[in-house]
Amino acid sequence: MSPSNPDLSKEPAEPAPSGCCPNCPISGTCHLASTTLTRCAVTGAEPPPEPPDDAPTAPAAADLDITEVVSRGVEKAVGAAFGLGWTDLLAAVITRTNSTDADGNPVNWERLQLPRNILCAAVANLVPIQGAPASRWTADAFTTHGLTAPLVPAGAVLAVAGAVCLASLAGGLVGLLCTAALNGLTALCRLIWRFLRSRLGWIITRPVIWAALSGLVIVTWRFLVHILAGA
Repeated sequence: MSPSNPDLSKEPAEPAPSGCCPNCPISGTCHLASTTLTRCAVTGAEPPPEPPDDAPTAPAAADLDITEVVSRGVEKAVGAAFGLGWTDLLAAVITRTNSTDADGNPVNWERLQLPRNILCAAVANLVPIQGAPASRWTADAFTTHGLTAPLVPAGAVLAVAGAVCLASLAGGLVGLLCTAALNGLTALCRLIWRFLRSRLGWIITRPVIWAALSGLVIVTWRFLVHILAGA
């Protein structure tokens, strides 16, 4: 038997691709890739270096602070209730009146939180509480008790709390009731303190601060009118 002849009709197999680019793991995305290159056109190395194991990853999204979102939502809602976002309009006017300070540097108005402070000042001076705004009540308290006006309600609270503490030491039903009341008051004070220190605490603290400042301004104005006009 004659040996079998190879099939000459078949085309010879294509040679394996040579060069550095066919073996490069990123050749599919490199616009300089070519089958004729023997050195990497980017790094100049042969073969090209392997990609790093600790490939950079997308930065994790910042944690969403729900209290800040709720705080800004309350600010927008109350501002709109006073008149269709007039606080934002007034803040925009203020920020455009003087864009630079005395040294020529741009003013960072965001640190002043203009919409929030304007809103709280309006609440302290315009919202009536039993016929008068909070600033008027504060001014009357300063006029009656002087600068010790904040100590009067604080002293009353401390007097009541001290009486309850002393009564809780007594036995019987009165002691049990005072102990329960003292525990409830302590838990309530902790909740209020935690709320005041949160991002939503400005809802209470800012109007109180503006009421105190506005009350001092009213007292000063009354004193000047009394001295100058004799009224």
